[in-house]
Parts: sequence; C-alpha cells; structure tokens
Amino acid sequence: MGFRVIKGGLLTTVQDLGRTGYQSQGFNVNGVMDRRAFRIANLLLDNPENEAVLECTLIGPTLEFTAPMIISITGGDFRPELNDEAIPMYTAIYVAKGDVLKVGSARTGRTCYIAFSNYLKVPVIMGSRSTNLKSQIGGFKGRKLEDGDLSGYQN
Repeated sequence: MGFRVIKGGLLTTVQDLGRTGYQSQGFNVNGVMDRRAFRIANLLLDNPENEAVLECTLIGPTLEFTAPMIISITGGDFRPELNDEAIPMYTAIYVAKGDVLKVGSARTGRTCYIAFSNYLKVPVIMGSRSTNLKSQIGGFKGRKLEDGDLSGYQN
C-alpha cells in the first residue's frame, strides 16, 4: 500500500514533466506547473528526475500513510503538518505507517509538490504519468484525488 486520502484538497493530481509528441492528436502536454519545485522535490529523495509527484493547487490534501517512507514537500508555502506538528519544506522527512500528513492552504504561491521515496504506482500513458483532466487519462484514474482514495507504491 501507500496512502489513504482523508481529504483530497482542492485540486490534487499526479504529475510529472508531461507527455510530449501527442499534441497533433489532440492531447495537451500537461505536467507540473512549477518545474523547479518539482525537480527539487525529486532531487531531495534521490528519485529519477521525472518521477511522478502529487501537485497540490491552493488547498492541499490530508493523507494517512499505510507504509513507511520518506517524502519531500516543495513549492509554495502550504504549512504542512505531520501528526499535527509543523514540518519543514524543502527537506526529506521520514513518515511511518499510520502517520497523517496535512497540507494546508497556500500562504505563498499556488502549487506545492509532494514527492515519495517509494514511487507512486500509476500507469504510464503515452510516456507520462501526468493527470490529464480533460481527457481523463493518467494519474489516479484520470482525475484529481478524492476523499477515500487508496494509492499504492512501487519500488
């Protein structure tokens, strides 16, 4: 397992650098809004450069972890908390099974990124794991995260 979504946030989606080469077929690139913050989130965990993350827009999610791992949170300041204690952004943070991560609302910026040491288990579609809401493909069933969703990981 990986995590259970307690609250999905306003618009939390799985994103990577997007899918290119399919615009002529009607698919937009999608991908992260803030490439710098995305790359730093993965770099902090020694993940591959294009590893999928959660992109949180304006109001972040609340997640309960079902497996231990290391995470990082970058981008705008969303006041993240782990088990009701403030945690720093732009650093690697160990989370245990049962821990609850709350990503609040944006104080600065409009997006933040949550990267995982255990990679998100979502399908690669046209070379990307990014969610395309218009086409309803990629990411978590082609949609934003919703309350009660369960996500798995792959190593």
